[in-house]
Amino acid sequence: MANPFSPIASADARQAAATAFAATGHVRLAPVLPGETADALHRWLHDEADFARVLNQGDKVWDLDAKARAALDPERQLALVDAVHAQAREGFQFLFDSLRVSENPAERAARDTPVDRLISAFNTPPWLDLFRTLTGEPAIRLVDGQATRYLPGHFLTGHDDNVAGKNRVAAYVLNLTPRWRVEWGGLLMFHDDAGDVTRALAPRHNALHLFRVPQPHSVSLVAPFAGEPRLAITGWLRR
Repeated sequence: MANPFSPIASADARQAAATAFAATGHVRLAPVLPGETADALHRWLHDEADFARVLNQGDKVWDLDAKARAALDPERQLALVDAVHAQAREGFQFLFDSLRVSENPAERAARDTPVDRLISAFNTPPWLDLFRTLTGEPAIRLVDGQATRYLPGHFLTGHDDNVAGKNRVAAYVLNLTPRWRVEWGGLLMFHDDAGDVTRALAPRHNALHLFRVPQPHSVSLVAPFAGEPRLAITGWLRR
C-alpha cells in the first residue's frame, strides 16, 4: 500500500520549483499530497484538532487552551484584545490558534494524530530529499511543525524567522483550506526594504509555500466576514 503522506510532485514540477526558489527565495508547489490525504487532514483540522490560542507579549508566548479561554470574562477578553492590538501597532505581534508538534519522534508516535504523522513523514528520505532539492540545501536534517488556524481577527505581523541557534534554512506553509477568497485576508505577504508588499499569496488547498530564511513576511488580518478558518501546517526546514 502506498504511503498516504508521500509527496506526489513530479520531477518536472520539482525542478521548476527549485529554479524559482533559487531566483526569488520563495515558491508555491501544488499539489504535494495525495488528494485523499489533503482532504482528510483538512477534515481533521476543521472538526477535531485541539487548538490553543497563541499570542505574544514581547518575547513571552502564551498558549490559552479552550478551558483558559472560557475562564476569561468579557471584560478581560476585551482587555486582552486591546493589549494585542496595541503591541501590533508598532511591534511584532501574533494572534492565531496552534497545535504544537513535538520534535521528538517518540512523542509524535505516542500522540499519533494526523499532524504528528505528517511531521514524522516530513523527516523521512522522500520528503527530506524533496526539501533539499527545492532549496538547494543538502544540509537539511530536521523538519519541525505545528498546525495553525486563523479565525476572523487573527494575524501575524512582519518578521523574518531568523532566530539564533535554530539553524533555519527555509519556512514552509502547507495550506489545507479548500475554499478561500482573497478578500477574506489571511494572505502570506512578502515585504521589501521600503515597506511595500512584493508578493501576496492566498491560501490554496494542498499547496506548499516555501521561502528562504531570513525574509521579511507577514500574514494579513483575517476579515470579520471570512467564511472559513484558514488552516495550515507550518514550520521550518533546519540544518
